[in-house]
Amino acid sequence: MKLLILLSICSWLALNAGAEPTPCVSPPLLVGSIAMTGQDGILMSAGQYAYDAVSEQIRFNDYGTYKNRTFSFDFLMQFKQGIVYEIDSTRSTCKKFAMKSSFHPMRIPTNAKFLSEIILGTTSIPQMGLQITTWEGEDAETKAKYVLTFTDYSCLPVSAVIYTKESGWITVAFYNQLLGIQDPMAFVPPALCETAVVESTTDFFRALNSKHT
Repeated sequence: MKLLILLSICSWLALNAGAEPTPCVSPPLLVGSIAMTGQDGILMSAGQYAYDAVSEQIRFNDYGTYKNRTFSFDFLMQFKQGIVYEIDSTRSTCKKFAMKSSFHPMRIPTNAKFLSEIILGTTSIPQMGLQITTWEGEDAETKAKYVLTFTDYSCLPVSAVIYTKESGWITVAFYNQLLGIQDPMAFVPPALCETAVVESTTDFFRALNSKHT
């Protein structure tokens, strides 16, 4: 009887060891840092993000260079309300736009194609390697092509390579990520946005691309 149980366990482990990973969803509340490059190195930026999948909102604070010119932006995207705030605390200005994009949680899309599973670092020493999976696909709504890399454990984003006709290829790296929202005020529009009126309509990629074109 013990032998039968042992064989069953071994068979289960063998089957799962060779099983292809399945798409996953990132934790609903995250903060962290991002670095972005695009257009053959003409665009380079770094900053922070706060992500709330429960209330469907994202905050980006970013700065960088584009064609040897510096830029910075602070975007608060509230998808449930269909609103994007472009905040400039230095100039005390706030622009308000209608958001036509739907909220896309950080996840591996269910229709993404699995490419590979690798270890960053080494497996020779415990806790010295990070297991990641890589996927590719195309978003049906935006027609953006992507290659995504996520951690196998906890489903945290590691990198994203995205192509759109408007922006070309953009590479985004995620690091220093923490679970939970450290500053609840990150998703509260500042007082200078109280009198802002909707100027026009935008979408996720167009808003991010608007500050360096």
